[in-house]
Amino acid sequence: MQSLEAWLSARGSALAQALDAQRSAICEEVSRRLAAEYPDLCPNLPSDDPELSQQIMFQQTPQRFHVILLAALRFHTLAVIEREYRWLWVIVQRFGVRRVHLLQQVRWYFEAAQAYTSLSREDRAWLTQLELAIEHMILTITAPSPAAPRSYAGAVAL
Repeated sequence: MQSLEAWLSARGSALAQALDAQRSAICEEVSRRLAAEYPDLCPNLPSDDPELSQQIMFQQTPQRFHVILLAALRFHTLAVIEREYRWLWVIVQRFGVRRVHLLQQVRWYFEAAQAYTSLSREDRAWLTQLELAIEHMILTITAPSPAAPRSYAGAVAL
């Protein structure tokens, strides 16, 4: 059996093309589900800045994920996605975005991708493996940092 990387090299570009052909349907589905499931997400976005409104956030985040995924597929590497999430995680936490939100968006994206694209059985299986790899990546990146060991150097005995 080939590795995920080998499949990306062999089929990544074709999958990117198939997903991009259904971009609107996939991203609209994910946007709708985000807005319905998380209506209170990111309430701290400045309401005076239309570029940061909650509704635009619900529309843009699936689009951004789609573009990053296409880049990973076309360049045949998941490093693109990993770098995006490492950068993103530091920022989105300030607005109440949690691990569960990122994971759910990925799940909904891949559900929609499976529903809206015509793929072979083999590509569908690899698409599931790709989803699991991205979920694992998110779990790793968003894992709580281990508590720093306490330093007792310089502690004063009472």
